[in-house]
Amino acid sequence: MVEAEAEEGPALRAEDQSTSGAFVGVVEDDPVYRARIARELERVPEVERVLAWESAEAFWRDRRGRQVQVLFLDVQLGGMDGVELVGKIAQRRPQTAVVMLSNLNSDRVVFQALRNGATGYLLKTELKDIGETLRTILGGGATITPTIALRVLMTFRESNPVLEAGLTDREKQILQLLARGKTIARVSDILGCSYHTVHHHARSIYRKLDVHNRSELAGKAAAAGLLDD
Repeated sequence: MVEAEAEEGPALRAEDQSTSGAFVGVVEDDPVYRARIARELERVPEVERVLAWESAEAFWRDRRGRQVQVLFLDVQLGGMDGVELVGKIAQRRPQTAVVMLSNLNSDRVVFQALRNGATGYLLKTELKDIGETLRTILGGGATITPTIALRVLMTFRESNPVLEAGLTDREKQILQLLARGKTIARVSDILGCSYHTVHHHARSIYRKLDVHNRSELAGKAAAAGLLDD
């Protein structure tokens, strides 16, 4: 079910949130493209509800936005743009995963969006991949469209030709799993150690590699040759 934007919609009721499907949102100022994205998302079996807004401001005002698990966000919007909004979401509700939607933007925009907290980056020409992108995000992973990923890797290679960063053997093990989309809980199960221990190592890895989210972690580690084939 697709729901249009509202100036100040009611928060979702407890019974609405108890369903097994995902609540997904779209912020896109082109009404035709917004409707197309919503239709594509409706076809994904894991989706329970799709909410849509025409601007960053409309999303930010609407309390229903706080219930969205994954938000597909246009980079270029009138008024507040997507790069600014993803930063605000990361501060207020970091558990909301944000996937940026873009025509091929400048490297500055791509990296700023990732640094601000975006979990994924998808080209608007690749909507056929939106279902797989959503499943990856819901599974705790991160995803970047190949064209964007190549530019990320090239930039990291130029700025970080060799990056060992003093990782311990255990941190390298955890890095392999996190970069491939495993959640901290899943890494804990695989390695047979506590959630707290994995979380502590993950924070250390992020600090040593100077990254802020899964997308940056995967890109930087791959560019530095830290990931096994």
